Amino acid sequence: MNHLSSSASGLPGIDRRQFIGTSAKAVALGLTVGPFAARSRVLGANARLGVGFIGVGGRGRNHLDTVIGMINQGENLQVVGISDTYGPRMRAAAEHAKAKTYPTYRDLLADPAIDIVCIASPDRLHVPQALDAIRAGKDVYCEKPMGHWSQFELSKQFYQETKRLERVVQIGNQGNSNVAWAKVAELIQKGAIGRPQLVQAGYYRYGDWGERMPISDPNAKPGPDLDWDEFLGDAPKVPFTVDRFFSWRKYLDYAGGPCTDLFPHVLTPFISLLGLKFPSLVVASGGIFKYDSYDREVPDTFNMCVDYPQKLSVVLVCTLANEFPTEPAIRGDEGTITMQGPAFEGGFDSVTFIPRKGDRIVIPGSKPNTTLLHWRNFLHCVRTREKPVSDVEFGYHVQIAMNMAMLAWLHQKTVKFDPASEQIVT
Repeated sequence: MNHLSSSASGLPGIDRRQFIGTSAKAVALGLTVGPFAARSRVLGANARLGVGFIGVGGRGRNHLDTVIGMINQGENLQVVGISDTYGPRMRAAAEHAKAKTYPTYRDLLADPAIDIVCIASPDRLHVPQALDAIRAGKDVYCEKPMGHWSQFELSKQFYQETKRLERVVQIGNQGNSNVAWAKVAELIQKGAIGRPQLVQAGYYRYGDWGERMPISDPNAKPGPDLDWDEFLGDAPKVPFTVDRFFSWRKYLDYAGGPCTDLFPHVLTPFISLLGLKFPSLVVASGGIFKYDSYDREVPDTFNMCVDYPQKLSVVLVCTLANEFPTEPAIRGDEGTITMQGPAFEGGFDSVTFIPRKGDRIVIPGSKPNTTLLHWRNFLHCVRTREKPVSDVEFGYHVQIAMNMAMLAWLHQKTVKFDPASEQIVT
């Protein structure tokens, strides 16, 4: 075998905090360790938090606007500074937020005025930057996916060091902040569908804009305003092209296509409400079936089946060639639960419970601004030292399933997980 490194619910009786895992004992703030030798500020419950942003492309700019909106609504925050490997993007965001700029993200982390960091850089940079951030004494909001599909050992290290250093980390699986999923959890906990055995869901889109990202400057070149080496991180050292820098989601060195970009949204709520952790095995299929007219490397069609030790399978399918949706379903041996109008990161319109015997029941859902709710939960936990709804352990379990699926697809093999050694195995 080869080891590959790579009651707001609207229903009675549900303990929302138990469901989404926000309860945790407060932990003491102490000295951090690591290359920065930084000291955490001792924060009172109402102290102003200084925020730094690493990466302010599309998603990063959305996070910046979310924080500015919270500040305008009275949240005790200050946008202190911004770092990005592309100078024009960094300066535009800094001017918008009236914040400082930093030559590198390490300079940002060295600023004692910054208490929390939002990381929304390309996938491959998430974990290295987040590790440096927690070692510098910062709490971290880290966009999904938690890491690149090849960074299993590094993701494990991030999880372990976050626990050791007692930092607060929120992974950007914002669907966990929608309490509408508690309605589904309550039905399952009450045994309404018996023992869950199969989850089926999909993500459908017509178009490849998620990978063929806009090129801000077709004449851009590495230099003072474009840090190519910083962008590459631990990826293979290849010559610069504007496509790799601006449209990085097309390339396997930096992304994983639907598996790591879209499926975290789909898988997250089911892992949460079913209490799933390490998979047993994963198989995957798909490929570049439509958008094969340019230098795309990541698949546009992707399907994965994840088996868990609870004797339950999760089947996820995706195509970027057709946006017609199917209803997600949780099938048990005594009934079925389906969701209507799903937008996983934002919730759904309704939940339908279909028992094997008896009448179906339709329960209203909700589609709140889950990014805003996710930030509010993160800030609450930074102040109280509680566990966020999508903490690093939860993000680690989601990431393992994604890593295994990518390896299964790339190697065309069944990929297993050995819980004793905590290793991915094929």
